[in-house]
Amino acid sequence: MGERRLRENRKKASAILKVRAAVIVLFLTAGVMAAAAPQEILEKPAIYLYPGIESDVQVTLEVKGAIFRSEPAYDNGWFVHVTRKGTINNERDYLYYEAVLEKPLVFLPGSWVVKREDLQGWLDDHLADLGLNVLEIQDFKEYWLNRLTQGAYYEIALVSPDFLNENAKMVITPIPDTVIRRILYFIPLKEAKRYAPPEIQTPRRKGFAVVEWGGVLAEENAERVR
Repeated sequence: MGERRLRENRKKASAILKVRAAVIVLFLTAGVMAAAAPQEILEKPAIYLYPGIESDVQVTLEVKGAIFRSEPAYDNGWFVHVTRKGTINNERDYLYYEAVLEKPLVFLPGSWVVKREDLQGWLDDHLADLGLNVLEIQDFKEYWLNRLTQGAYYEIALVSPDFLNENAKMVITPIPDTVIRRILYFIPLKEAKRYAPPEIQTPRRKGFAVVEWGGVLAEENAERVR
C-alpha cells in the first residue's frame, strides 16, 4: 500500500513540475526573470523527534503538492516508536521525505552570501544559531556540502516557517512543546553580492522537541521525482 501511494505521488509530482516548466517558459517569454518562476522541491527534509520519554509518536504531513520520496515509507503518516533520546524504531535518527509544492516559496526577509569554500564553517556557526544541535548539523553538512558544488558563491535564504506550516504542515501526536523548522534556499552565484542578513533568534528547546531541516536548490529539475 505504501509503495503504491508513493508511485501515485511521484506521478502527481511529475505533473506539477510539467505545469511548472510551462509557467517558467511563460515567464521567460514575457521577459520576467526565471528566478521568479516557482521551482519548489523540498529536498531531504529530515525530521528529528526528541520526546524526552520513550513514546509512540504519529507524524502526519499535510502537503499542498505531493510527497515523492520517504524513508521509512510514508503511507497516511508515520507511526513510530521513539526513545527518550530520539532513536526511531531502534534504527534511525530521523524521518525523511521529499516533496514538490504547488505554491511559490515565501522567505524571511534578508539573505546571506557565502563563498563556496567557506560553506562548511558557515554552516557550523549559523545552523547552531538557527537551533540545530551537533548531530543535526553534521547530518545537514553530510548531505548538502555534496550538493553545493556549482556556484562560486551561494545566496542562502530561509523559507518562512509560516509558509511551511500552511503548505507542508506537520501534525504530531503527542503534541510537541518545541518545533524548529529550518528549510534553506540555495542560489548559486558567479560572484559575491551583498544583502542584509535575516534577523535570527536562536530557539530554546523544552519538553518534547521536534526539529526539521531541509533545503531547496535553485534551478533544481524534475529528474529527482522520476
